[in-house]
Amino acid sequence: MPKRKILLLCALLMSAGAATAQQSNDAKSSFDEFRKGLLNNYSSFREGILADYAKFLEGVWVEYNGFRGQERDETPKPETPPVAPATPPAPVADAPRPAVKPAPEAPVADEVPETPRNTPTPPPAPAVKPAPATAKPFTFDYKGIEMQIPEIDLRLMESASTPADFAAQWRSLDAEPASAQLVSELSQLARKLNFNDYLTYDLATAYTMARYPQTSPSVRTALVHYIMTHLGYDVRLGTNGSGQALLMFPTEQTIYGQMYLKFGGEKYYVFTDPATHLSTDDMRIYTCELPAEASKAARLNLRLKPLNIPYEPKPYTVSHGGLEIHGETNSKLYPLLYKYPQMPIADYAQSELMPELRSSVVSQLKEQLKDKSTDEAVDALLQFVQSGFRYATDGDFHGFEKPYFFEETLFYPKCDCEDRVIFYTYLLWNVLGVENQLIAYPGHESASVSLPGRTKGDAYTYDGKTFLISDPTYIGAKTGMCMPDFRTTSPEIDHTYR
Repeated sequence: MPKRKILLLCALLMSAGAATAQQSNDAKSSFDEFRKGLLNNYSSFREGILADYAKFLEGVWVEYNGFRGQERDETPKPETPPVAPATPPAPVADAPRPAVKPAPEAPVADEVPETPRNTPTPPPAPAVKPAPATAKPFTFDYKGIEMQIPEIDLRLMESASTPADFAAQWRSLDAEPASAQLVSELSQLARKLNFNDYLTYDLATAYTMARYPQTSPSVRTALVHYIMTHLGYDVRLGTNGSGQALLMFPTEQTIYGQMYLKFGGEKYYVFTDPATHLSTDDMRIYTCELPAEASKAARLNLRLKPLNIPYEPKPYTVSHGGLEIHGETNSKLYPLLYKYPQMPIADYAQSELMPELRSSVVSQLKEQLKDKSTDEAVDALLQFVQSGFRYATDGDFHGFEKPYFFEETLFYPKCDCEDRVIFYTYLLWNVLGVENQLIAYPGHESASVSLPGRTKGDAYTYDGKTFLISDPTYIGAKTGMCMPDFRTTSPEIDHTYR
């Protein structure tokens, strides 16, 4: 813009002292432009909310009752995978029809806002004038990856626990042009890394931990709240009965095992600073009332796309029954995923992290299976996954429930039923082009395939097609063999490849 060019020219001609003052004015101007651009370009319906946010924070805080996190399936998984008999049993007559797994709860009908919620990925933050080239960078660790942004100083309170405290902290951040620069720098870094919404939040949290280690967790949480709100997300700041600050986000996916509240019929999941430990004995949460327009901002989307992170190779080899895949994966990826929020199986299946790795696996198996019929290739692929990987439940191996993304199955030495199903069904579709479904039984994930002309075995009918059970955890089983415990149980469909 011409105005910027004029300001830049004036700054070059001024004395050192005047230049410093001009830089301050430029920063303030950039902050105003940042705020204006966010309101006008991203969510005009939220006009005035950010400007008045401190007033909302110091208003009346309402008590809500939190809900314990929903478990995806509380049925225990088998400690060891069952082995199929040498002679397949006769198929079950009148096999139960599957049930499509219900979608996550929608807002209550009479509380749905008239204006639809924006896309879950907010637009880029308006550019803020970069720090001088001589500015000292701040380096921090994010799960084994070195991150770097310019050194930015903010005035933070020593502690915060009351509505007045949080309102004062918001006003203090609003008054500092450096706040806008921090939001912009973190936004640009997250976009450079191709982080999704959740990883952007997690990155901001890691930054506040590293930059302000001696600051109270509640003040760090207030800073993350400020950052995520200015990035366009619907995020609420609240406290528990002990005055500890926490954040609440609506999400595109259900998060299992995580505490949540309900506003307007929609779930808001609770996130905290890593140093905050919430007691499950007290489920009370207090937060301020916001205008209805605030709920129309972006939810967190947890699905993942390929990430632009440093590469550290780790080889893998999997072989069984004459099939073998080998290559390398990026060991830098897996610390980012280790404590990833637990979401529906379909969202793991629809995420993709390393396209090159997947392409290599697919091409290797295509070449090795090219001379087999489709039926033969399906069974060969099934037995490859059944016996090529060692089995362990998540509880035994990790100590907590942890479904794997496709890539993680090639990284960890052991996996369980849902990990095998995510891996196997991807290969069925991408190697063989076979329509298939990820299906859920109580305490067990399995798969089924549609093979026109082949109907013998345990199967069900869906959408006019026969789907044969093809279970990668039922060791030695062929397609058309269901685990005995589930032969009369109707499965739920998690995801369909077609």
